Amino acid sequence: NAEYGEIIIKLQIRQVKEKQLRHGKERCDIQDKLNRIQQALFPLHEKIKDSHTKYLELKMKHEELSDQLGEVIRDQKAEFEVNSAYKVMLETFAEYDGLLKEQQELEVKLTKMEQMVPNEIYMTPQERHVLDWHCANLEFANAAPLSALSLKNWDQDDDFEFTGNHLVVHDGMSKIPEELSKGLNIRYNTACVGIKYGDEGVEITTREVSQLNNGWANNTTETTTADAVLLTIPLGVLKKEKLKFEPPLPDWKTSAIKRMGFGNLNKVVLCFNKVFWDPSIHLFGHVSNSTISRGELFLFWSVSKAPVLIALIAGEAATVIETVPDEAIVGRAMTILRAIFGFQTVPQPCKHRVTRWRGDPWALGSYSYVAAGSSGNDYDDLARPVAPVNAASGQPRLFFAGEHTIRNYPATVHGAMLSGLREAGRITDQFVGPPYET
Repeated sequence: NAEYGEIIIKLQIRQVKEKQLRHGKERCDIQDKLNRIQQALFPLHEKIKDSHTKYLELKMKHEELSDQLGEVIRDQKAEFEVNSAYKVMLETFAEYDGLLKEQQELEVKLTKMEQMVPNEIYMTPQERHVLDWHCANLEFANAAPLSALSLKNWDQDDDFEFTGNHLVVHDGMSKIPEELSKGLNIRYNTACVGIKYGDEGVEITTREVSQLNNGWANNTTETTTADAVLLTIPLGVLKKEKLKFEPPLPDWKTSAIKRMGFGNLNKVVLCFNKVFWDPSIHLFGHVSNSTISRGELFLFWSVSKAPVLIALIAGEAATVIETVPDEAIVGRAMTILRAIFGFQTVPQPCKHRVTRWRGDPWALGSYSYVAAGSSGNDYDDLARPVAPVNAASGQPRLFFAGEHTIRNYPATVHGAMLSGLREAGRITDQFVGPPYET
């Protein structure tokens, strides 16, 4: 929980401050002791001089008395005075030496403490906010909170990332499927509700979907037969288990579906009548004041010369905003933009669009990620075709494609396209034969 994270940071700050206070207090205590020792040494030095003088005077007096009479006179009182003066002198020397030794030890300790001042190992709130922004950027890349990722395998596809500059598809990404679908028999507003597969082929059951509320238009179903079926259904829908397979999918397939994560990333598209930002800058960020909302509108894209900005909503915020009305989300975006560019500079958008991928029943999220307990092997299992149980031919009838089925390029458009080409080749090889055979 991000709120707990804030509390932990504050506790870390408090612990370091307390450590610094203890360190400072200990240094002050040592310096106080040194001051007291130095104050005590001066009178002791004087006392040593006095006791030494007195001892010498008494000793000389006793020796003079003995010499004048020509014989040694044992004057017990005089001897006692000499011995007492000598004892006082030795005790004073011992006290003085003890204080000098303690002074030297304290000075060594003070020098070490001055060299070992506690570091401020905690982050200031400003540093934490910047770190939160980078965490949000990582959550955008994975479409998931960092706490949901596999620490070991979350970046397993990094070595295969394409190089080169980012490019924008003219007239939008929709142009790609529009061109690829020309001449194909596409059934719109039709949902697949069941797939029966066996050694003879497959039967696909579909129902018509209402355009008004995404519910069923009627109770009528339709069945289509084929030699095989290629499923490009989003992983989020597979996880929901609304699509019925007969017989059920094998355990290795369902286990991979359950282990692999399917994340959420949302966008806010803002259309303006004019460009009010530097058109040479294609992206700029916004640092949140709270860890829990770090992914909220944290990055703005300017992807073309048109006066359009695309704001990203990642991490926990991506799911939270799906219950918030468009007006509130756009209002929040305008508050951020006006804080950056000035209130008078930023006009109200003429159009807007807010995505809600988790709430879309035909997607139930945006793209896959390697969840805790998962690995790149699960992408391979998701891609593996399925043959009927105890099939005489042993030929697969269910084939799978989509970004969640390609280990090296998941969560990308090119990955989805490459997976489709992979399966097209696999299906063709099975039913037509490889082109390189003679």
